[in-house]
Amino acid sequence: MENYSFRSVPFGGFDKQDVVRYIEQASEKAAAVQRELQEENHSLRSKTAELEDQVEDLQSQLEELKHERDRLQADLKAEAAHRKKLEPLRPLESETARLRAEVEKLRPDAMAYAQFRERLGSIECDARKRADDLEAAAQKRMRQTVDTFRSQYQALMSTFEVASGHMSAELRKIEVSLSQLPHAMDKTTAALDALTDGSAER
Repeated sequence: MENYSFRSVPFGGFDKQDVVRYIEQASEKAAAVQRELQEENHSLRSKTAELEDQVEDLQSQLEELKHERDRLQADLKAEAAHRKKLEPLRPLESETARLRAEVEKLRPDAMAYAQFRERLGSIECDARKRADDLEAAAQKRMRQTVDTFRSQYQALMSTFEVASGHMSAELRKIEVSLSQLPHAMDKTTAALDALTDGSAER
């Protein structure tokens, strides 16, 4: 378009057709450029919108990173303060290591003692059970002995009552005989006297 040449006419100026054609071509070119510019503008706006979204995302991430940084800084300060508090305890690390070594050394004995206590507890349970069983057996034997003694006592008392009744009857018989003894003795004395008198007369 810039090298476009116009034909001259006899009366001066340029050919109308050339001018009209030039204007039409210029208009078409301007329209094409305008469309290209519009498309480019649309594309740039789309890219701008995408970039704005990316910027918002990046800003959001930046805020999150700032919060994370602040949190980490606070944790770091807290950790530093904690370490500062622990500084006086640093000399005790060797003592702690020594005590841990002693604990590890004593651990087998502690485990053996725990096992011994467990066995001792089992023995105590067995002994208690045996004692309970012996006590129950003793009480059972005692009840049986008391029952046997009671039955034997009852039988003895029954025998004694029978014997006592028999002895009472015999004593009554003896008492009767004793009560009759004076009379018999009187009769015997009289008989003896009679015999004595008869002998004298002869």
